Amino acid sequence: MIKKIAVILSVAMTMGSVLCACGDKEENTSQVNSAVSQNVVQEKTLTDVFSDIKTQVNVSEMVEFQDVSSLDRYYGITAEQVSEFAGGINNSGVEQEEIVLLKASSDADVEALKTALENRRQSKLNENKNYNPEQAEIIEKCSVETNGLYVFMIISPNNEQMTQIFKTDLNLS
Repeated sequence: MIKKIAVILSVAMTMGSVLCACGDKEENTSQVNSAVSQNVVQEKTLTDVFSDIKTQVNVSEMVEFQDVSSLDRYYGITAEQVSEFAGGINNSGVEQEEIVLLKASSDADVEALKTALENRRQSKLNENKNYNPEQAEIIEKCSVETNGLYVFMIISPNNEQMTQIFKTDLNLS
């Protein structure tokens, strides 16, 4: 019994020393909570999400967006409108697969980004209707979607699976 009490006192004294040496209790609690929340809720970037899509789904060979000038070239999207982006385009001329993942800079930019992507989707659909009906059907089944600041267009035969990865990775409903 005396040994148990000695062990308990020893542990209590050690804990007391640790807490006293660490400084302000409120500051320590804040630091611990911050560290825990960073480990638990580590938000993925759109580059991470795009990488997950490519890893989990068969994606055609794509030219990936390297900078905002690619977004401007294909969609008329400027650097001021997006805070983050990822994706790519199949430039084969036959396969029309295109993955565009955007995070708008502000709520005001969401609608402009959606319109830009929808214009691109409609243009691709019109181009393919007569000469590539198989690809036109894939484009027709796909859409431009928004969720908060995120705007995305996934034109692919695997659209549903890719969309699910996107939403799961970013904890979107």
